[in-house]
Amino acid sequence: MPLVPTQHLVDMAERENFALPAFNAPHLEFMMWVLEEAEHKRSPVIIQIAPVEYHFLDINALAEGLKALSYRFSIPFSLHLDHAHSYKEVVEAIQSGFSSVMIDASRHPFEHNVKLTRQVADTAHLVNLMVEGEIGRVGGLEGDESWEVEGDEEDYFTSSREGLRFVRETGVDLLAVAVGTRHGVYTSGPPSLHFDRIREIREATGKPLVLHGGSGTPVYQLQQASNFGVRKVNFSTTLRVAYLRGFNEYYAAHPQEVFLPKMMREASPMVKVTISECLTSVNSEGKA
Repeated sequence: MPLVPTQHLVDMAERENFALPAFNAPHLEFMMWVLEEAEHKRSPVIIQIAPVEYHFLDINALAEGLKALSYRFSIPFSLHLDHAHSYKEVVEAIQSGFSSVMIDASRHPFEHNVKLTRQVADTAHLVNLMVEGEIGRVGGLEGDESWEVEGDEEDYFTSSREGLRFVRETGVDLLAVAVGTRHGVYTSGPPSLHFDRIREIREATGKPLVLHGGSGTPVYQLQQASNFGVRKVNFSTTLRVAYLRGFNEYYAAHPQEVFLPKMMREASPMVKVTISECLTSVNSEGKA
């Protein structure tokens, strides 16, 4: 099936009250593993690529590669730009045929965040693409930590009041919120989501919410979040950890092996188990 608009998937999630699993998959092998497992579980899915990832490769080549793979699968899925920090990056994604885009100006003061997000929304809406914006500070490993500063954790959380103002002034379609998760590996125990805050933001804004930092978040918390209006959950770290574990285990047992396609294939089962767990955690199985 060709790529579908992300709006189509969000509408499905809204009707059936589940969250869309969104996987950062900046390599064709990862994309294929995600789609194969999603096909097996009959789950709609979002493939994501962030500029910090595709700057090592080529955004158009990755998009075209995914389009070539798409005809092998019957489930609906889309291609989303994750964590763009500039208008130029968004335009590149639109020109490469992405299904939706995210502009993350949450590291900037509120007024600048609104201005840049509004500019992106105005442009993307001209070609009928959904726009994800972020208010609050999720923080953690995004591949570029030079901007990260210490501060009171409470200052980073999204409030329903600022969420409503942000939505009204930017016109975003999806709202990424800071409600207890972080990017990267949780080193001091799993997160504890603020469900009251999630519910309040959803009720105030009326917008589908996005949860970044899904890797390592307990399943019951993700399922509860979807009940309160989270419609997209991002997974990245957990796939990479599974891949490295599978690859290293195979190489340790076969130190003379140098044929990389075979080595990657042998690592894939561990990644697919992780993908399956993510699909289950957001209640998306059987929805396609």
